[in-house]
Amino acid sequence: MKIRFQHTGKIASWLIRGIAETLTLEVIDHAEILRSRIRPPLIWTFWHNRMFLIPYLHELWLPDVPGCILSSPSGDGQIIADACAAFRLEAVRGSSSRKGMSALITLAEKVKAGYDVGITPDGPRGPCYHLNPGPLKLAQLTGALILPIHVHYDEAWEFKTWDRFQLPKPFSKARIILDHPVEIPRKLDDATFEQMRLSIEQTMQAGAHGQ
Repeated sequence: MKIRFQHTGKIASWLIRGIAETLTLEVIDHAEILRSRIRPPLIWTFWHNRMFLIPYLHELWLPDVPGCILSSPSGDGQIIADACAAFRLEAVRGSSSRKGMSALITLAEKVKAGYDVGITPDGPRGPCYHLNPGPLKLAQLTGALILPIHVHYDEAWEFKTWDRFQLPKPFSKARIILDHPVEIPRKLDDATFEQMRLSIEQTMQAGAHGQ
C-alpha cells in the first residue's frame, strides 16, 4: 500500500511541475518576501483547493529556504507528502482531529530551525474556506508571521470534491497574491483570538473570490 501511495505521489509531482512550467505567472508580492532573502520563517496559509502550485512556487522563488508542509495522516496525506518531497519540502503528519498536538509541536520546532511552513487551514476535511485555528496557534508558539496566499487561475478544471479542488489548465495564467503578513500576539483571550481568526478567514475568503 505504501509503495502505491509513493508511486502516486511521484506522478502527482510530475503533473505539478509539468503544468506549472507551462503557466504564465503573475505575482503580487504585498508581503515583499521575494525582495529579501533575510527574513524570519513564515507560515504559508492557503486554501486546500488552491494548493496545487504551492510546492512548485516555494522551490522556484525560495530554493535556499527550507520548507515543510502539514499533511494529514491519511492515505491522501501520504500522496501529498510524497509529491511535496520532490520539491524538497518535508512533511509533518497530523490534522486537527488526528495527531494534532504532536504535529503542532513538530511544526514549531521546524519554524525555530528556520523552516517556512505550509498549512491548508480548511483541510483535510473542511468545511471549505473555514479557517481552523492551527496557524494562529503555531504563530503564537513561535512568533512567526502568518502569510495568507491567494491563488487564481484564468482557466481551471474544478473537481467534485469537498473542497472543489482546482487544477489549472496548461498554458493558462495563474495569479498569485502574497498578502500582508499577520502577527498573532502570544497572549490573547478567547474572544480576541476568535476575532483574529475570523479576520484572517475573511481575508482569505475574499482572496479566494478575487476581491
